[in-house]
Amino acid sequence: MMRVAVVGGGISGLVSAYVLAKEGVNVTLYEKEDYLGGHAKTVNVDGIHLDLGFMLFNPATYPDMIEFLESLGIDMELSELSFAVSLDGGHGCEWGSRNGLSSLFAQKKNVFNPYFWQMIREIIKFKNDVIRQDSIYLDMVDNNLNMDHNETLEQFIKSKGYSELFVKAYLIPICGSIWPCSSERALSFSTFSVLSFCRNLQHLQLFGRSQWLTVKGGSHAYVEKVKEELVSRGVQVITNCEVELVSTLAKGCLVRCKDGSEETYESCIIATHAPDTLRLLGDEATYDERRILGAFQYVYRGYDDDHNYPMIAIGSDIFLHHDKNLMPQKPAAWSAINFLGCKNNRICVTYWLNILQNFGETKLPFLVTLNPEQTPENTLFKWSTGHLVPSVAAFKAAQELESIQGKRRIWFCSAYQGYEFHEDGLKAGMVAAYGILGRCCSLGTNPKHMEPSWKELGARHFVTRFLSSYITTGCLTLLEDGGTMYTFEGNNMKNSLKCVVKIHSPQFYWKIMTQADLGLADAYINGDFSLDDKDKGLLNLFMIFIKASIDSTNASNSKLKRNRGWWTPIFLTAGLASAKFFFKHYFRKNSLTQARRNISRHYDLNEDEDLKDAQMRKMSILIEKARIDSTHEVLDIGCGWGSFVIEVVKQTGCKCTGITLSMEQLKLAEKRVRDAGLQDHIKLLLCDYRELPKTFKYDRIISVGMIEAVGHEYMEEFFGCCESVLADDGLLVLQFISYPDESYDEYRRSAGFIKEYIFPGGCLPSLSRVTSAMATASRLCVEHAENIGIHYHQTLRWWRKNFMRKHSEILALGFDEKFIRTWEYYFDYCAAGFKSRTIGDYQMIFSRPGNTNTLKDPYRSWPSAC
Repeated sequence: MMRVAVVGGGISGLVSAYVLAKEGVNVTLYEKEDYLGGHAKTVNVDGIHLDLGFMLFNPATYPDMIEFLESLGIDMELSELSFAVSLDGGHGCEWGSRNGLSSLFAQKKNVFNPYFWQMIREIIKFKNDVIRQDSIYLDMVDNNLNMDHNETLEQFIKSKGYSELFVKAYLIPICGSIWPCSSERALSFSTFSVLSFCRNLQHLQLFGRSQWLTVKGGSHAYVEKVKEELVSRGVQVITNCEVELVSTLAKGCLVRCKDGSEETYESCIIATHAPDTLRLLGDEATYDERRILGAFQYVYRGYDDDHNYPMIAIGSDIFLHHDKNLMPQKPAAWSAINFLGCKNNRICVTYWLNILQNFGETKLPFLVTLNPEQTPENTLFKWSTGHLVPSVAAFKAAQELESIQGKRRIWFCSAYQGYEFHEDGLKAGMVAAYGILGRCCSLGTNPKHMEPSWKELGARHFVTRFLSSYITTGCLTLLEDGGTMYTFEGNNMKNSLKCVVKIHSPQFYWKIMTQADLGLADAYINGDFSLDDKDKGLLNLFMIFIKASIDSTNASNSKLKRNRGWWTPIFLTAGLASAKFFFKHYFRKNSLTQARRNISRHYDLNEDEDLKDAQMRKMSILIEKARIDSTHEVLDIGCGWGSFVIEVVKQTGCKCTGITLSMEQLKLAEKRVRDAGLQDHIKLLLCDYRELPKTFKYDRIISVGMIEAVGHEYMEEFFGCCESVLADDGLLVLQFISYPDESYDEYRRSAGFIKEYIFPGGCLPSLSRVTSAMATASRLCVEHAENIGIHYHQTLRWWRKNFMRKHSEILALGFDEKFIRTWEYYFDYCAAGFKSRTIGDYQMIFSRPGNTNTLKDPYRSWPSAC
């Protein structure tokens, strides 16, 4: 078994050890501190877990971190990344972004300050310079790594002619809040590094920035979970053990600790800051290692007296406290991150943990300040750490790191390989681990921020406003590409349903606003959105909507809400689209000619032959309920692929006729009958039930899942035809999916996914519609009824699982992703209806009054399918 040492227990070291351990590698993890997690430092104060090196995740720009946390089962919650600036103790410029205009103009005098208005215009211009105008800067540089990357932020500012106030009250604070260092140092940063970071994290706009997430209960929760996973996989975790040397041997690496202990390994991953990494390599560091790793400069709390490595002699002291004096002077300006200026060549920034960690108000606010002029009042804890400086040299060095990876059986990984954030550290750890394994590492990409048109913005406002009042149960999150997120939580906390909808196109909102149910289906089929939970996400989405619809109906006696069905349009603006699809559906009515076209559209695809055992049980129950014997002539209306006609003949020896409107079904059913050698007992016809000769009578008529395709207008005709060909002592057995009576009329008049995509011309009947048609057009009466709908939830889930498992095979047949998404949507759409008992599935037995020949035994009960 391969033995690998990982030096450093921060995010990079933890992830690399985790990846290797999952692959069966024998890993030893070294950490000099008495805790793991690196910058993920959490302290407990009065039962509240407070992050000093807090972790925030933009779901769009931290894809790998989010996926990693979800794989560990770590809960996350909403956070906020609002921003405030307070210069000269509040006597200079002061503004914020947390509460819109009230924060922006926290200093009322700024309303009349032309320089302040110029700064606002320049903030907008800055965004346009960087992102818009055909991506004049970033995309040009991003796509041409040979281009000159030596431009500093100061040079960029001068070339664009930005004002002094813009630089002092916006750009320097933005940089300083991310990389704590002096204003002079910030202006020497790499333009490309700073602007691309701001673009990816949507730091370029005043308002409407992406929403963020944080680890629920503090970042220590994820660290403890990773440690637990490592130990369970046999990783030796050694804390309070500082490594002083990593040396290359002929067939591996030597790791020597300060306590004198030594161990040899086949390979080593050094997951520490670049200056610390160079110290560990000592005199054995190669020229390229010194040149590349030495280019990464850090803000540390003092000079490096022992080694001549490029470090900046500026302290980065961190205080946890309650001192409100280290916040903007105007409470209206208070935000999650508060820049308080540059003092003594050091950046002073205060972070408001109540907002960042989303634990609400406390008697005194929990604040974390970097580099205050003096120790804050009510200080609770002090800590020190270092930060990477995004210099031009660091950017160039990052492009060359690959040239030194693994050259001496040593791999390097840390967040310095990106922007020094958790996503960067995680990616670096994964790349190093997969490098040792000799495999490529697949990393997530950052989607571009969505930019809706004016009509899509209006639709988004409409849809989100509606959902905020409509969702009553569970939690629905809309996560746009680029990071904007909307969360809707119901008051019913007993229901733990959660669904994260990932929106890839702003057309999602427009389609839902204008087409409602059909719009949602169209958006999914065309890839406008996907689900975070690939297995149950779509099902949970439907369940949340169903519960909201039921609660809406129960909460009001208004005609509008009472008549609004589940699958029917939920937006008034969808009425026009609903009318359009109603007329389209109307002209698909199941007349004798149109019925064959409609049935062919649905069935001339293929059949799913899984769940055979369950199918056999269902058929056996129906045969028993129908009380069929060898003397009977049986008619199967809608015989499908021939399964039932074959089984009923095998079990009873009867004669059976099956009719279908699908040529594909007929061909396959005939082949199956021939293969079973039952041609003498089974006759199959391409025939509509209205074309059956009235001169021949059947002892039993069975119709499973067919009456839904009859259509509302033809229900009486169906029962009339059945009675005309049913023997005097015969039984009619139906199995059908039903729609609730209370909303049936609205449902049948409106558009719907099933009608448009799956069963054109079809209509799920309500129970009362079936019985009223029976009473109007026949002498039949109900002898038995059983709702077996709850079982179909699991059936549909299995169908979906088997269908998705054959994804590649379906594509190979010539179908596309839209086809697959259509049927995936169908399976979960119906499964949600059955699971919630909103729709049912009835097995019903009909007979004429006085049928004592068939129903002569009063003690013989009907078997149950449940």
